[in-house]
Amino acid sequence: RLRVVAAFGDGTLEALGLPAEPGAARPFAGGVAFTDPRLPALGARLFLPADGVAALESAGLARRDVADYDRLRLSLGVPDGTLDLIPEKSIPLESRMDALNAISWDKGCYMGQELTARTKYRALIKKKLFPVTFDGAAPEAGTPVTLDGKDAGEIRSARDGAALALLRLEDVQRAAENGLTFQAGPVTLIPHEPDWDH
Repeated sequence: RLRVVAAFGDGTLEALGLPAEPGAARPFAGGVAFTDPRLPALGARLFLPADGVAALESAGLARRDVADYDRLRLSLGVPDGTLDLIPEKSIPLESRMDALNAISWDKGCYMGQELTARTKYRALIKKKLFPVTFDGAAPEAGTPVTLDGKDAGEIRSARDGAALALLRLEDVQRAAENGLTFQAGPVTLIPHEPDWDH
């Protein structure tokens, strides 16, 4: 029986002997360690037997809280499928999955390939998930986001001054050009373009 472990923070990949190459893997403590295939800044994932978890401390890694990982994920703008994607509604390209190695443009047929490719090549994406920062209490998931008093999107997940919000691309551009601010109730949001999505 294996355990799934997320290891993250400065020096994690080096401590595990992994390169900063998405999906790179190596044996570790009777299991396997691999660089997070979505984004190396997220650290590593490991499949370990129960007694293999102690090897992480021997490698110089300390036990962390799940909230620490969530803060990292939100600051980087990486969605959690269980929190940020709505079944049968979310579009992979809106969630930036193409930049997180979740979509292949070279592979043969797969479910949803034609629709996904058509959406990309016809530039039909009007909204995307953005990492946003804010001061004050975290808005709840589903809180509407407004710009200049008009609907502009919604909060998906939030914690400790960072969130992911699905925002209209034209509104993000308009806000940047005109110095406008996004609001989620009483909270002012500042969107950021993730540096990994070019």
